[in-house]
Amino acid sequence: MKITEKPMRAAHIFVLLLLLWITPAGMGEETQDDISPAQIQNLLVIYMIAGDLETETQSATMNIAEILDGYGKTSEQNLQIVLGYGGSKTPGFGGITYVTVKELMEDASDGVIGNTEDVLYHDPDADMGDKKTLEHFLSWIGENFPADRKILVFWDHGGGYDGFGVDEITDGQLSLTDISQALEASGSTYDLIGYDACLMGALEVAKAMEPYGILLIGSEETEPGTGWEYETWIKALGENPEIGFEELGQIIVDTYMNRDDTGKTLSVIDLTKIPALIQALDRLGTSMMPYTESIEGYRVVGKAYQVPARYGSDNREGGETSVDLKSFLKAIGNQTPDLADEIAVVTTRIDETVLYHRNDEYVPESGGLSIMSPSRITPDLYEELGDDARITPGWDSFFVNLLEISGQDTEKPEIMRSDSGFLIEDPTNTASVYAEYYYADGDELILLGNEPLDPDENGEYTLPEWDGRWYYLQDMNNEDNYALLGMNFECIVPSGSVLYTSEIDLIRESLNTTAVLNIYINPQTGETRLVACPYTIRPNGIIQFSRQNLDLEPNDTMYSYAWKVDEDTETGGEWVEIGALDISGNTKLIYDILPDGTYAQALYAEYGNKPGVYAGMQVFQIENGEIKLVESETNITALQEPEENNQ
Repeated sequence: MKITEKPMRAAHIFVLLLLLWITPAGMGEETQDDISPAQIQNLLVIYMIAGDLETETQSATMNIAEILDGYGKTSEQNLQIVLGYGGSKTPGFGGITYVTVKELMEDASDGVIGNTEDVLYHDPDADMGDKKTLEHFLSWIGENFPADRKILVFWDHGGGYDGFGVDEITDGQLSLTDISQALEASGSTYDLIGYDACLMGALEVAKAMEPYGILLIGSEETEPGTGWEYETWIKALGENPEIGFEELGQIIVDTYMNRDDTGKTLSVIDLTKIPALIQALDRLGTSMMPYTESIEGYRVVGKAYQVPARYGSDNREGGETSVDLKSFLKAIGNQTPDLADEIAVVTTRIDETVLYHRNDEYVPESGGLSIMSPSRITPDLYEELGDDARITPGWDSFFVNLLEISGQDTEKPEIMRSDSGFLIEDPTNTASVYAEYYYADGDELILLGNEPLDPDENGEYTLPEWDGRWYYLQDMNNEDNYALLGMNFECIVPSGSVLYTSEIDLIRESLNTTAVLNIYINPQTGETRLVACPYTIRPNGIIQFSRQNLDLEPNDTMYSYAWKVDEDTETGGEWVEIGALDISGNTKLIYDILPDGTYAQALYAEYGNKPGVYAGMQVFQIENGEIKLVESETNITALQEPEENNQ
């Protein structure tokens, strides 16, 4: 392994009075001086795994520029910034490099980061997703940069309980245990620990960080590629080196939320309050155990997990990474009055722990702290995640039992005809009921979209009259260039817009990404917004969302996917491609009569994410912009084309 270590520049001799000669502990040749480094008032440490975020969108370079702009002419005595960056295929970003803001300033003078050898430390073979690399960096910081007040920021992808960061070269990833052990081995503690990464505003993360920090900043939801806005809060810290960290945290949250990107959350969490919150959650978990001893009890809890505030959601793989803890407890309380007192205690502890949080209108009901959802977790995977997924014995036992009984729930709700509609056999009142719309391809039904149904005062459901209109993407300059979308209803956001999600592949130049397309539709104004959220599937099956939230742009190619119904399979169907579209400058989401073809409408009822049941199937033919009902009450497993039905 080749390791290079560079002395400080002659132009920066005055820094020696503060730092002496900086040499990684135990690496290379050590240079000792008689003078100890001066104590820094504020130290900002950033561990930046640039990865594909730099390769594809230069997000690391953008944030580094903001760091430099914010630092300006700040005194190194008041604020020192040390950056460990690398883990990317981008030239100059391989391995890991240590620099202070001074080296960064000179390196960035030509507009390119990483094209200078004038650095403090460089290991071209380092894996930034390896615990030893992080431990070495933190130990080196501790030995060479004593400070009164310290901030540590992790920058890259995040996966909540699944850990942080992906080295683009090695595919290495840090687990929460890796990070905790590196912090402990280095003897490091920080006043504020921040994750500029997706899904890290989670209780599992807070528990892991609690021994090593006072405050935590993290996002419940995925983050856009722009990440935090560094200039303003670094400038505030430099100008007021005694600023309180809670106040600084609020500035970080506010400046991040004020960026133009949407679908955001960010929280300031008091790590000193985490033990009390966990203790209260332990008692609640024990009290919830009876709900994991029967299918009926499981359905009550499973329904509560379907809260609007779900994070890291996708359709193709199913489910979400986490749910908002406060929203989940509220949903549990609505269905289990006997747990009201214990839920109230946990809710109070959440309010004490989350010092400040914000969410925009596209992420409703976020309370500032998330917790693992069971939707993507099997008992085996939960065991594999180990301590990274565990919180406290009472809650962990409840969750394990929940996973086990979930696999036993194979009973479907029952739909019965009434005089004026449909009745759902649902003793626990936990079924979700939808009107669903399908494209009929021969004897196959492909789900185009759904909308939730509420019962009337008699508990009956009725299908709405359908005029053949639904949403699809259309190039307004070319009527033959369109794509149907498989749109899954998610929720109504505070602005009144309806959020649907659709599974797509997006090709942009040489980049081919799998993504969730978030579709926001305001029924009052007709305004729409489409945001593609790319993701990959880790080897353990866990979804890792990118921070590269993308708007559809001209010259993009989009492939759309939808759910093909197959009741004879365990999953109830499979994902299939249903459309391809070249995006132009005049591509729009259209709500109009669907293109000529055969379509269907039906009532659908399910428990949680289990395959459900259908009723009231109606088949329609659309031709030349007109819709005609051609069959009613078709058996979904034996659907025939209308032409055959009429012979």
